[in-house]
Amino acid sequence: MGTYNVRYITTEEDENNNWENRKTRVVQSITENDFDVFGLQECSDDIKTYLSDQLSSYDIRFFNPYSSSGTGSGEANGLAYRKDRFTLSDWHWFWLSDTPSVMVTNDGTHNRGGCCAILTDKTTSTKIFMMVTHGCLDADARAQYAPQFEQMEKLYNPNGYPSFFVGDMNAQPSDPASATYRTYWNDAYYSSAPKTGPYCTYNAFNLERNMYTHQNHLDYVYYRNATPRSYVCNDRKYGGYYASDHLPVYVDMKVD
Repeated sequence: MGTYNVRYITTEEDENNNWENRKTRVVQSITENDFDVFGLQECSDDIKTYLSDQLSSYDIRFFNPYSSSGTGSGEANGLAYRKDRFTLSDWHWFWLSDTPSVMVTNDGTHNRGGCCAILTDKTTSTKIFMMVTHGCLDADARAQYAPQFEQMEKLYNPNGYPSFFVGDMNAQPSDPASATYRTYWNDAYYSSAPKTGPYCTYNAFNLERNMYTHQNHLDYVYYRNATPRSYVCNDRKYGGYYASDHLPVYVDMKVD
C-alpha cells in the first residue's frame, strides 16, 4: 500500500530531470517497489498515457480536478491496483468544498479534491477502501478542508472496510491538517512497524540533500483497521538520479 508523487511535466527541470529523460526511471521505480495498491499525484497527460501503457499489470484510474467531469485532459491524481489481485467498485471523486460534486478552485490557483474506491481481493474476497489526494499548498486551506476527507470516507465506505488514505499531503506531521487526519486514521510512519529509508520524502531533485537529516516529510500512508508490518521510504537513485522529486512510500499492511 503506497503513494508516489511522480512530478508533473514542466520546463523548469534541467535535462537530467525532465520527463523524457526520467520516465523510464519512474516506471523502473514503480516496478521495483512492487506496490499492490498505490496513489499517484501530478500526472500530466503524457504521464497518464505512458504509465498506463508501460505498467500493464496495473489498472490505473485517474481523477482530474481541473475538469468538471473529473476526467479528460489535465493534471490528475491516480489510484493504481494490480489487475490480477483486485477488482474495483464504487469509484468516486470529489472536490474540497461545501459542494463536493462541483469543481472548485480552492487552493490559490489550484483545484484540490480526492478520489476513492472499494477494492476486493480476488482470492480472499476481502474488501478495502482506498482514498488518494494531493493536499493543499495553502496552510489555511489545508486546515479548513482536512475534516472533509473523513466525511467522504464515511460516505463512500459505509460498511467500515479497512481504510487507507494516501498522498502527497503538502503538510508536515506537526501541521494542523495532519493532526486532523490522525483523529480518524493512524499514520503508518508512527506505527511500531520496522522502518527503512529516510524520514524526508521530498528530495527536490537535489542530489546534495542529506535525506536522512532533512525534515521535509510530505507523503503519507494513513490507515484504519489494519496493522503495518513494515514501512519503506525508498531513496534509490537510477543512473545517479532520482526518478521524481518525491520518494515513493509504501507500507506492508496486514488487514485486520
